[in-house]
Amino acid sequence: MSISIESVLNMEAFSDLEMIAGYKGMNRKIQNVYVMEVPDIFPYIDRGGLLFTTLYPIVNDEQAMRSFIPKLAKQGLAGVAIKLGRYIKEVPEYMIEQADDLQLPIIKLPENANLSTLTNQILTTLLGMKTNMLEFREDISHQLHTLLLQGANMERFVAYVSEITGGSIVIFDNSLNVVASSMTLNHDSININKERFYRVIDAFHVEERTSDILKIDEKIYQTNQMFIQSISAGRKHLGYLVVLFEEKKETTKRIEIIIEQAIILLAFLLQTEQTIIEKERNYLDSFVRDIMNDRYQSQAEIIEKAKVFRWSFNFPNVIMLIKSNIKDSSRRLSTYYKILDSEWIPRIISSIFGVPIQNCKVIYYNDELLCFISLAFETRLTERLRRAGSEIISALKDYGEIGISISDPIYQVNQVKASYESALLVHHIYNSTQRSGSFLQFYKDLGLYKLFHLVDNQDSLKEYVNDTIGVVIEYDQQRDIDLLGTLFYLVKHKGNLQQTANEMYIHYNSLRYRVNKLKELGLSLDDGHAFTEIAVACKLYQYLYI
Repeated sequence: MSISIESVLNMEAFSDLEMIAGYKGMNRKIQNVYVMEVPDIFPYIDRGGLLFTTLYPIVNDEQAMRSFIPKLAKQGLAGVAIKLGRYIKEVPEYMIEQADDLQLPIIKLPENANLSTLTNQILTTLLGMKTNMLEFREDISHQLHTLLLQGANMERFVAYVSEITGGSIVIFDNSLNVVASSMTLNHDSININKERFYRVIDAFHVEERTSDILKIDEKIYQTNQMFIQSISAGRKHLGYLVVLFEEKKETTKRIEIIIEQAIILLAFLLQTEQTIIEKERNYLDSFVRDIMNDRYQSQAEIIEKAKVFRWSFNFPNVIMLIKSNIKDSSRRLSTYYKILDSEWIPRIISSIFGVPIQNCKVIYYNDELLCFISLAFETRLTERLRRAGSEIISALKDYGEIGISISDPIYQVNQVKASYESALLVHHIYNSTQRSGSFLQFYKDLGLYKLFHLVDNQDSLKEYVNDTIGVVIEYDQQRDIDLLGTLFYLVKHKGNLQQTANEMYIHYNSLRYRVNKLKELGLSLDDGHAFTEIAVACKLYQYLYI
């Protein structure tokens, strides 16, 4: 609690007192009062205090007198009240000049001023303000707890907080996705300057007053139109509470108290919601695994059970498999859950396909995100899926590189497992080609790899590889020259030596040496049919071993 210097001078006990310097500091806030009884007072006073003194402890020390006002200003005091008479007749002119320069108010007290009366009136006023705020805090706490006990959900709770603060309320999760709001929001209509947002978190009073932080539709909210507070439970950070005002507004202690009490209960609501979501995800994971393992007797049974998870699971369906390229397993898992919480994927699918968001269900499954898309129609299906995949990669760019594979359409439940394996195969093959960066790939475009996948007898495939390029593999095992890698690049560039040398970053003559060595080992690189068989063997080797 605090009271301004100006308000203090309007108190009855201060009516005859005079402010003689530091007039520009009239609005400085007093939070406590101190009486100077020792020369070295500075360790015993805090920012926002009003110091009463006769200057007796330092009146005979010229250096201490001259440094007195600057030290008080540096300490952040609200002001100083100097009693004249017994020890000092007038406040030195240099103190007045210092106080004016530093905007530190000096109040002149007459010789008959009673310090106890003056300090008691300020302390009594501050105590009364604190008592009122404590009562207000208790009242707000009671109101909010009552609301929860009556069964209010997050939306109702946020609407009530908006009502008593007079501002709009938005709750964000840790990734700045909207969790709840007192306004009707379209996710695509929100634009956040994240750097500025994080800079003013938990700061009710900030120096930066004109920065644009948040844009909702066409409305821009600046620093002085919003309060941002963290929501935490112990060491676990849960999100942010943002209060938005239509006009520029200074915070008040009452708003701070409302936000403080709201955050306590919001932490409870968010933790409860997260617990429910985690349980639902576990049940959903079990449900999907049962589908994959053919544990359901009928398609109708699966469709009905999916409704429990607010999932409109129908056919035809398509599987979209999303994998992060982050190497660290902990970071990768964290990223997957951030993507799930953001709900970007179902929102994009819903928008592009024009279907309810329930037609798309995204699940964390086997260290990847498994997305089922129930199609209302198959018109321009490939085009729509390609657009959806591209938009997902763009929307998730802050989460790092991702790969997206897309299965063929699924018409019956007994095709789900095979379609999942098809989408998974795309990732295995794409990774085996040692490419980097995000990608979007359809299973139907796999070409030869799709045929390899259909061959059950893996030994016959290995035999083909060994018969065709086995001598190259054996040669590489004995010598460090990587003829097999050279062969892969030759196949990629259809035997063009210059293009192969350029991509391998080796001299053209070095490549010619390797090509001649391949020919010495018996590979017919100039014969079209033989080269085709070599190309198939190279791709088969990548499929089997890489």
